[in-house]
Amino acid sequence: MTFYPHPTRNGYSALAVILICSLIIAFLLNRLPQQENLATIFMLFLAILINLAVMVVAVGWAILSFKLRYQVSRNGIMIQWGFAQQPIPFNEIEQIISAKNLPAPLEFRGFNLLGLRFGSGQVLGYGPTQFFTTTPLANSLLIITPHQSYYVSPLETEAFLQAWKIRQELQPTQQWKTELHRNWPFNIPILADKLTWGFLSVGLLICLMLFGYLAFMFPNLPQLVPLQFNLVGQVYRTADKALLFLFPLVGAGMLALNTVLGGMAYRNERLAAYFAWASAVVIQLGLWVAVYTLVRAL
Repeated sequence: MTFYPHPTRNGYSALAVILICSLIIAFLLNRLPQQENLATIFMLFLAILINLAVMVVAVGWAILSFKLRYQVSRNGIMIQWGFAQQPIPFNEIEQIISAKNLPAPLEFRGFNLLGLRFGSGQVLGYGPTQFFTTTPLANSLLIITPHQSYYVSPLETEAFLQAWKIRQELQPTQQWKTELHRNWPFNIPILADKLTWGFLSVGLLICLMLFGYLAFMFPNLPQLVPLQFNLVGQVYRTADKALLFLFPLVGAGMLALNTVLGGMAYRNERLAAYFAWASAVVIQLGLWVAVYTLVRAL
């Protein structure tokens, strides 16, 4: 039996954000070919990337909002949200109580936006707690288990409690475990690895910063820049300053290559994958030092 949460404006707000970001991206793409200044081009490109990132977050936000529901079966209670399901087997549930008179959470990590509260925290007397609600906590229910508690907010509270009581008397058809189940593609281990995202995010950020630094410094650089020096410090090879962009391009290529190599190695040798991604970050830093030193010397 499926129970839906109290309705909120979250899903529609997320769709509005997606629409606004799409219009902004279309506007920026239209302006991009008209620009000649490299710094302006970089800023427009960066603004496009930021809007794309906001769109991705908004898509996840909309899916979470529209797909949140609670299912009660003879095996337990299944909380469905976004691309994941949180099963709570009946043999783990000690009681389900109204949260009306409960104290405010001691700690909350997650987001609470336009009524949708999603995340984890601590509640005095009930320990670690997960939040899957669309109403104020005082109007929600608290599912209590020995190791974890869960805030939920079914629209039909009494029917939800009655369905739980009736199914408690039935024999389960499956033995559930209290383990989070993720749907594809989020059940792929590499996508759930925070260290992976950390290495790749830092590498990408450093690479973008190098592009930006060169774009802003480019108009002030001489047309010819020194590339090589002899033993006494005299320049014997110069090149057009546009070739400086080879540094971040090489960095981007190495980042892409190491990302692929790390991804290939991840399943069988996770340490090798981390080494590949960490190497990509070190390469970006080395290129930054080389470009900065060269530009400062001009």
